[in-house]
Amino acid sequence: MTWGSQPQSTQPDIWTPSRCNQAVQERLRGLRGLRVRGEVSGPRLSRGHLYFELKDSGARLRCTAWRSTVERQRLNLKAGQEIICHGYIDLWVAGGAYSLIVTRVEVAGVGARWAELQRLKAQLQSEGVFARSRPLPPLPRCVGIVTARTGAALHDMLRVIHERYPVRVVLAPAKVQGQGAAESIAAAVHALDSSGLCDVLIVGRGGGSIEDLWAFNTEPVVRAIVACQAVVVSAVGHETDTLLSDHAADVRAATPSVAAELVVPRMSDLRFTLRDAGARMMGVLRRRLLTERRHLKLVAERLGGGESLVARRRELLGRYRLQMAASQSERLAKLRRRLDGLSKRLHRAHPIRQLAERRRRHDAAYGALKTAIHQQLGGQSADHAALHERLLRLGSSGQVTTKHRAQLERMVTLLGALNPRAALGRGFSIVRAADTGAPLRDASDATIGQQLSIILARGALGVTVDQVHNESQVPEQTGSESAS
Repeated sequence: MTWGSQPQSTQPDIWTPSRCNQAVQERLRGLRGLRVRGEVSGPRLSRGHLYFELKDSGARLRCTAWRSTVERQRLNLKAGQEIICHGYIDLWVAGGAYSLIVTRVEVAGVGARWAELQRLKAQLQSEGVFARSRPLPPLPRCVGIVTARTGAALHDMLRVIHERYPVRVVLAPAKVQGQGAAESIAAAVHALDSSGLCDVLIVGRGGGSIEDLWAFNTEPVVRAIVACQAVVVSAVGHETDTLLSDHAADVRAATPSVAAELVVPRMSDLRFTLRDAGARMMGVLRRRLLTERRHLKLVAERLGGGESLVARRRELLGRYRLQMAASQSERLAKLRRRLDGLSKRLHRAHPIRQLAERRRRHDAAYGALKTAIHQQLGGQSADHAALHERLLRLGSSGQVTTKHRAQLERMVTLLGALNPRAALGRGFSIVRAADTGAPLRDASDATIGQQLSIILARGALGVTVDQVHNESQVPEQTGSESAS
């Protein structure tokens, strides 16, 4: 049967909308056993029933899967999935809208856009882009909003913010849907963050299909959010919508209204918090005051009268004073004794005193040397070797300095050269008067019969003078030379 082929008597002259939809419904129910392939868009559950759309490049088809089908197949469709739906066409008479009643679902694959989304999400996760989560400022100075100027989401956020907390709000309007929306959102976020005015930014829009919200799944928007210095709240769509901007932001809000509630406190809550904190602080102060009063009372009871305490402290102070004075006197005497000892040591070690002592020793040594030389040259019987040894002992005794010791060595050497005994080994002799020991230098000094002592290199002779000759009468010697 075709439209209008019914007899005139079986059709009313004027049809109502219900009658029209019923007639269409009867015809559409003939479309059974359909298999429709497309990409899932905007899936949502309501009372166990699943509502979504199938789309291709040219059209959309509403689809409904009743609760029994959802439970039987455990359907959990995601936007962007490519599926094959088995079912039939039905029309909702009251609403005049038809849809595909889905009885079975086969997953055909992943749509191109969904595949690109998953690739981008994996790339951003590998870069650590989604790892940031900073806390919201408790009392923001300024709130920035990036959304459409004429959208209902903006009015909802402004209403909630002004009802809760009087804070400055700055809007950066952006295109949030369609061609160029991603670039517009990214530019608005960058401009608002670069201004440095805002503590926190809300980036979002109201609900819609996944296609309407797709701009918040793009890389420019994600990069702009991640680069923000201010804390970012993502508030896109409804609670069931989860986009890449939600992962990139510091905080995700289910809706724009919820985002407004998150970023600003309620003034009444702040007043209550202040009153509660004040009450708790006063309670703490009262308890502390009572505790200190009880402690003060106990201390006063233990102290008794103030006069006795002062008297005890005065007595103790007097004892300490006496002990300190005695200790100071003893220490002062000890230091004075030590100072006297150091002064004496310093006096003995004074350079002038040491110089005088060295000069005294030098004079004594010099005098002894002169005496020894005088005795040796004056005819005393002191042995030259003994004198030489004495001079050496004097030089090594430490009583003379290195300079004086060198002078003594030179004098000893000179004395050895002048020693008359050195010539005895060469055949000379020394003639002395036996009684006086005076050396004879001239024959005229001797008298006939005088006793003389002749000292040889080894031993001595005692002789008596029986002849005296003058210099011209001295006979020639044919043997060893001798003094006469």
